[in-house]
Amino acid sequence: MIIALVIDEQESVVPTLEGATIRLYDTDSQTYEDYPNIAKQLQEGRRSAVLRFAAEKGAEAFASPPHTFCERSYAQAVEQRIQFYLLEGPTSFREFAQRRQSGLLSPTDQLPKETIVAS
Repeated sequence: MIIALVIDEQESVVPTLEGATIRLYDTDSQTYEDYPNIAKQLQEGRRSAVLRFAAEKGAEAFASPPHTFCERSYAQAVEQRIQFYLLEGPTSFREFAQRRQSGLLSPTDQLPKETIVAS
């Protein structure tokens, strides 16, 4: 499975608009590829653009701290059957990978309404 994450300079998983890097993590090979966060170059549709980019690269899931998605991008993610790894807040990439591997984090089909930003 390929999981999309947005990370900051300290390698913490953060909401879509806060991180400098989109990381695509392949759970089968335990490897990842990093790309510049395209949301930083846009004025509108930034969360949807990141979702589209990740999906085009094969992402099937998204690490999702609060405010990762707005209503519009969340609806698109659900429509595309993207899975979500709900995080309570910024989490280091290393901790995310370890928690997922040990079964402490499982994907879900939906996010709580309070974690989604109004469009």
